[in-house]
Amino acid sequence: MRRPGTATSETSAAANVPDTTWTAPTAPASGRPRQGRDRTRFALPGLRVSTATAAVAYPFLAQAPLTHKGTFLGTNMGTGAPFCYSPFELYRDGLITNPNILVAGEIGSGKTNTTCALTLRSIPLGFKVAAVDAKADWARFARAYGGAAISIGPGRGNRLNPLDVSDALMAARVDAEGNPIDPVVLAKSAQLRLLEGLIEIRLERSLQVAERTAVALALEQALVASNGQPMLSAVAAALRAPDKDLAASISRTVPEMLDAGNAARWAFDGLLSTVAKDLFDGPSTTRFDSSAPIVAIDLSDLYNDNANLSIAFTCASAWMEAALATPGNGQRFAVYDEAWRVLAHAHGAIDRLQQQFRLARSWGLSNVLVLHNLRDTLNVGDAGSAERNKAESLLALAGTKVIGHQPAKELPATITALDLTSAEADVIANASRGEFLVKLQTTHGTRSYRVAVDLHPNELDWWDTTAGMRSNPLQASTPLEAST
Repeated sequence: MRRPGTATSETSAAANVPDTTWTAPTAPASGRPRQGRDRTRFALPGLRVSTATAAVAYPFLAQAPLTHKGTFLGTNMGTGAPFCYSPFELYRDGLITNPNILVAGEIGSGKTNTTCALTLRSIPLGFKVAAVDAKADWARFARAYGGAAISIGPGRGNRLNPLDVSDALMAARVDAEGNPIDPVVLAKSAQLRLLEGLIEIRLERSLQVAERTAVALALEQALVASNGQPMLSAVAAALRAPDKDLAASISRTVPEMLDAGNAARWAFDGLLSTVAKDLFDGPSTTRFDSSAPIVAIDLSDLYNDNANLSIAFTCASAWMEAALATPGNGQRFAVYDEAWRVLAHAHGAIDRLQQQFRLARSWGLSNVLVLHNLRDTLNVGDAGSAERNKAESLLALAGTKVIGHQPAKELPATITALDLTSAEADVIANASRGEFLVKLQTTHGTRSYRVAVDLHPNELDWWDTTAGMRSNPLQASTPLEAST
């Protein structure tokens, strides 16, 4: 037994251990609370960091506004502040060097409305829009905004010559940034890329060196024969009958050129047996109205015809780009909606888009590529293949990525292709309709924002792409029809 008031060895040892239990704050004699202090005097060391460091440590929670200039897009969901964005304003302020934009999101994620918010809201600010669309949406937008809509399809009566070159470009000597240019070389380069792309669609492979030489020589021959205004049929004729003098200029004979261009010749003859003959072989029946706030080319008549849609999208894009490649044409968004329908089937389309993205600053353009998911682009080839590398390079040429909800099966490819952090991946995995991850490369490093796109009720009506699903057939019927 121990004597009352004495401690055993166990209790003596316990007495030397400090009591670390938390206690509720008590008020001292002055009546002021102790503000959470306890008798252990436990405290965390202070830490002072910059807002840049805090933004990395707490993504989407400690962010300074990107800019107050340009177009209002929606609400920063991390801070509740308005989110504004304009590639042209950001470029002028030196915050970005790449004005191109990638918009991706699964069906129903709101990517079309988001693209409209990025582009159509900029029209009152003095910017313009040009669009190629495999649906009829952008033609409808063009009519609503007082622009021009060009419908291309069998029986429409419209024809575009994809080898057109604008008079303004041929008269230019400097680009939009004042750099000296040779317009003849630029025009010929764009025409050659188009011809190679069309042939690759038919061959379903990339051209070999000898084939590219034959096509380049045929273009040169067609340019001479047409006084600088070639058509697709003129190039086809040159492939069938190479000029001996042009062949000799590269130390080749006519039979050698025929042999080199054999596959390209068959592909081109087959091309002119498709819709390309009626829709794209001949003088253009319309001109690009550079004064219009928006010009849209509607290819919806060919939406369910993959092979012909790829050809039509490539030709229509080339015609539009030729009109946009003009100094002093104003700053403009060039929208490629439903581009996945082409990129999944046409190797040459990626080469053309890469060049268009690289030339964006020269002509004052912001190219906007609209896809469902990145797999549509990356499926052009196996991992490590030349085609796959080109597709990944195209994604890298977009300085701003606007990514909506991606299903679980698409997340790994998206994370890898866009180099997303776990926090960024979580945003697109759980995004609701109209919520997007906006990731852009700035001159101060990469910045990411979680943005909810806000639409005015009038915009919901103008930009609605779901009216067909939401309409009630009973409300649209007569009382007698409803009763039956």
